[in-house]
Amino acid sequence: MSQEKTTTEKKQWYKSPWVIGWLLLLATVLGVNIFMIIQSITKFPGLVVDDFYQRGQNYEKNIHKKLKNNEHWKTQFKYSKIYLNRPATIQFSITDQQGNKARVEHIKLYLYRPSNAKKDFSMPMSAADKDNTYQASVTFDRKGKWDILASVVIDGTEVNYGESIYVDQKSQ
Repeated sequence: MSQEKTTTEKKQWYKSPWVIGWLLLLATVLGVNIFMIIQSITKFPGLVVDDFYQRGQNYEKNIHKKLKNNEHWKTQFKYSKIYLNRPATIQFSITDQQGNKARVEHIKLYLYRPSNAKKDFSMPMSAADKDNTYQASVTFDRKGKWDILASVVIDGTEVNYGESIYVDQKSQ
């Protein structure tokens, strides 16, 4: 009987294709991260401003001033059912808490499409009658939800009032 010799060569662990693959993947990830860190340090100007605290204080004061000013007025949007590609009249009325007329210097209607910012637009509103009601004629070219915002300047202070509306398909 002849005895067979089985020769099994033991490969070194670092010559395995799996180990080489994992090491290359690790080196690639680390290289990309180092590149991104260097890019962010050398090219990004940063978000920090010198007077960040003062700016934050001013922002908070302005927000509280606007919110307090908004409480002085009674507002209401009026419109009938709005259909796609048909002119619709949107009315906005504003009075003080006692029902007195507000001294409006300027009023503008902003229309926002939450799902497509490219469709946003604005238009000035004109006085509809003597009861501090303003109106704008609008034609919507997309059905669905829209946000409307009336931006009113009263005695040099801007106040904003918004509401969501739904533009329906053509009427039956």
